[in-house]
Amino acid sequence: MVFAVAVNGRLDVNVALNRPSYVVSQVGTHAPYVFPPHLGNDGNHDTYLHSGNGMCVHTELETNPWWAVDLLVSLFVAGVKLTNRDDAGTYVKTTRVRLNDGGTSKRRGYVC
Repeated sequence: MVFAVAVNGRLDVNVALNRPSYVVSQVGTHAPYVFPPHLGNDGNHDTYLHSGNGMCVHTELETNPWWAVDLLVSLFVAGVKLTNRDDAGTYVKTTRVRLNDGGTSKRRGYVC
């Protein structure tokens, strides 16, 4: 799974920007090939994976990959924007967005 995300609230503001984020697994441990979860919501929507300073979160090959962001407060979510990797085929083919108001379960919540 490779992507960057923006979560827009009522004022068309990315409320996920630089919030705590988590991922099931992470590709890379040595620069320049490090793709930690915070790259999924750092505001960079470049579509080329190796653009110099990393552009997205990247998981290992997973049966059910997930990435999560904690907005820290309950908010109205007007939309979610996913930016897919563009330099080597289609990586995010099917995506399920879940909104969860509290708790730590990645599988619970409202499917959008």
